[in-house]
Amino acid sequence: MAILSGWRLSRDAARWGGNLYLRRFGTVFGLSMLPTVQRFIAVRWSHDLPTSVNVTAEAATGVSRVLLLYVVFKLAMRDDPRLASLGRQDRWERVSAFIERRGGDFALQFAVLGLAFVAFDTLPGLAVEHLLAEDAREAATATLVSVKNPTVIAFTIIWMVGVARQMMLSAEPRRPAPAEVAS
Repeated sequence: MAILSGWRLSRDAARWGGNLYLRRFGTVFGLSMLPTVQRFIAVRWSHDLPTSVNVTAEAATGVSRVLLLYVVFKLAMRDDPRLASLGRQDRWERVSAFIERRGGDFALQFAVLGLAFVAFDTLPGLAVEHLLAEDAREAATATLVSVKNPTVIAFTIIWMVGVARQMMLSAEPRRPAPAEVAS
């Protein structure tokens, strides 16, 4: 039964994530453009660029992904009246309570993420490596990593926020034991 409810958690988070992605496409796409361009350049021409440029571009990519995570999380909390009124501590308590009560459902999310990684990262990379001529691989790889940034990577970030959101909605905060209340 835990596997079924874990799959439901993934499905509900993905459904919410897909809706958010479509409703906020401009925001998601815009925040994904720096990593998109950086990854294309890194694969195609990084060997021609100074190390400082490559390192700075990687740092900027990291910052843009953290910013996307922050924006998506804020939207998730703000757009749902059931979560908008909760404080940071209440949110953490709900996530903790969910993990305590439904740890298997939580753990299954990592397996689902792993399956998604294989399907949308490993297999396309292997296809480029094994199906294309050597002289076409660099351009195809650069295009592939560029396409993944505003799609697969952005959606994965949104989906993981969706998992946290679903966990918050599915769990009541842990109630203190009577001894804890008395002290």
